[in-house]
Amino acid sequence: MTSMTLDQLLQHEAFKDLAEPHRQRLLDGSSLLTFELGQQVVEPGVVPGRVLIVLKGQARLVGTDQERLISLGKYGPGTVLGAASLLSGRSCEALIASDPLTTVSIPEDLWVELYQQDFSFRTWCDQQLWAQEVIAVVQDLQRGDARAEATSLRHLKKALAAAQPVAATADAIEAAQAQGRQVVMVSAWNGALPGTVLNPGELPPVSEPFPARLISLPAELVQTIRSSTHLVAEPPPSAEGQPDAEQPTSEHSDLSTTALTPISRFDPNSDVLGQLQLISAEGVLQETLACFQMLAQIMKLPVRRDAIEKILRETLRRGQAPNLRLCGQIAAGLGLHVSGARVSSEMGTRLQTPSLIPWAESFALVVRSNQKGLTLASPKEGILELEPEALASTFPEGIDLLLLDRTNTTPNESFGPSWFWPALKRHRRVLIQVLVASFVVQLFALANPLLIQVIIDKVISQRSLDTLQVLGIALIAVTFLEGCWEASKRFCFLKRRIASISDLVLK
Repeated sequence: MTSMTLDQLLQHEAFKDLAEPHRQRLLDGSSLLTFELGQQVVEPGVVPGRVLIVLKGQARLVGTDQERLISLGKYGPGTVLGAASLLSGRSCEALIASDPLTTVSIPEDLWVELYQQDFSFRTWCDQQLWAQEVIAVVQDLQRGDARAEATSLRHLKKALAAAQPVAATADAIEAAQAQGRQVVMVSAWNGALPGTVLNPGELPPVSEPFPARLISLPAELVQTIRSSTHLVAEPPPSAEGQPDAEQPTSEHSDLSTTALTPISRFDPNSDVLGQLQLISAEGVLQETLACFQMLAQIMKLPVRRDAIEKILRETLRRGQAPNLRLCGQIAAGLGLHVSGARVSSEMGTRLQTPSLIPWAESFALVVRSNQKGLTLASPKEGILELEPEALASTFPEGIDLLLLDRTNTTPNESFGPSWFWPALKRHRRVLIQVLVASFVVQLFALANPLLIQVIIDKVISQRSLDTLQVLGIALIAVTFLEGCWEASKRFCFLKRRIASISDLVLK
């Protein structure tokens, strides 16, 4: 990058207060990226694996309304593109270059590193409220109510003017709700449902690598968005840093989408590996059966192993090997929506997860697909990591796969102990600490009465003063340790309260 470009980047509001080591890390890790007129900058439906700072040119924000492709506005120099989707863990931006565009590209790993290590940058990110997020929330609220109208344009003007960011803390949420505002979930981290309105006293789930993003709107506006019946479209306002509304149009056939946006490895929808317990097997029958068992784990499906095994054995008895068509029929019988596809090998970093693909004379599940490559769960070979460069040689004729989705009629896994196992496994370290701490507390609680019982039985009845001295010292020590334990508990509680109040004051 040129010195002028470096100066433009470091003078940006997000980076001007970075510490010196972080400034150097930003300059070393960033690169220039240009787009032709009409080229896709951020594709719809994906969380991009990079954040772009516009230096020159304009990008157009597009969306759909009443099944029509519409233009929602333009973004000029200084605008940050892709950050709204990355921070919220969901796709809320579809951007196309409306002019020849020059940007600085910041990899997602570097963005996460700066967010976690630099206080000024983290504060800037948490205080931002992108118009893309507000538009997504309005659409989420409408999708959550069957009475809502199909178009969302008429509500954007009021929503953009009234929306306020809310920190993911109890005090900030309570303060917003006390003002007659409703707090709406924007992000999709940790299984959160975007568009969910938080109830009083309810907190968003704790998430990594970014905390939950929340927006507050006046309660009456939320109700209006959910249950409006008028179909008159009113465009959102024109303002710097927000999209300038334009008339809806469906003529975008000249737009080019040749450049593929890298998918973020933090996208919750592109990685189901954390929900998977690998099942090992050998032989085409057992491997295929294991794939369906792992699929049932991920998609929370009830599955009858014996029924699937009977179908597979009958196929093998006729001298035929299981194929994708048969697997699609079995998956459809489980209540899933199934569609087959063949994509080019370069699209291997953008596959829907989970998907089923042929692999090594059997099958494997696609459990992760992003800019880092493709991750497969094979019952025979285990977890396989394929680099993007290796996809062309691994799949020279393209990738055949089954796309699998739940529907409204898909049965759910029956309630049982297995429901709790993923949560227990995910938080096992904290649970072990809680159990150990509880055990120590119970020991302290039992120590006093046990020592007093020994004093009554051994000292008073036998008049043993030497034993009384030892037990007295032990009793004092236990009382002192119990007091220290209680003081540390209170100190930790007060420390957390002071930290939350400080965060609220800073925001």
